[in-house]
Amino acid sequence: MVAARRLLPLPGGLPVRTAALAEPASVAWHAVSRAGAVAGRRVLVVGAGPIGLLVVAVLRRAGAREIVVSDLRERPLSVARELGATATHLGAPPEDLKAEVAIDSSGAAAGVRSAVLASRRGGHLVLLGLPPSPEQPFPTGLVATRELTVAGSFRFHAELADVVAALADGSLHVDPVLSHEFGLDEAERAFAVARDAATSSKVLLRF
Repeated sequence: MVAARRLLPLPGGLPVRTAALAEPASVAWHAVSRAGAVAGRRVLVVGAGPIGLLVVAVLRRAGAREIVVSDLRERPLSVARELGATATHLGAPPEDLKAEVAIDSSGAAAGVRSAVLASRRGGHLVLLGLPPSPEQPFPTGLVATRELTVAGSFRFHAELADVVAALADGSLHVDPVLSHEFGLDEAERAFAVARDAATSSKVLLRF
């Protein structure tokens, strides 16, 4: 049972397929809001899983001047380019990038370190990706000497209505994140595909 006050009606004309991304897109929207002003700035996104890709879409809508994306696989980088990434890097981003904002969506210690190394002095770092365990190595010295402002980002709060409106008016373009769609009778295959980040992004089940 869900209380009616927790339900959000979908605007007419918004495909349910697109609306299915409203929740993860709200996670991305919240993370970008934690970065402060991004319009006109060079932003680095480390990790191009579904959430990282949605961060790219939100950054594009928010007016980021440059959106640089790094990942360990080529396929998600190609999706990032469809969503508006201005540059992509297979592997770690260049350390001389001097990103004004860096958003780590990988959750990996190596990803966080590469985000820090690619940040400019006085930049802003958002930790969005969840690590496999709460305690991970963290480059405290580099963060201190570069005078980075660090913000954590976890889920979302009041962003859902704004995200649904942006999906409905077309200003938030997310469709390339949807890589596969399966019927309920193919649920086992759908989960197997979703586990393979080299070939899939967001996988949907039709009910």
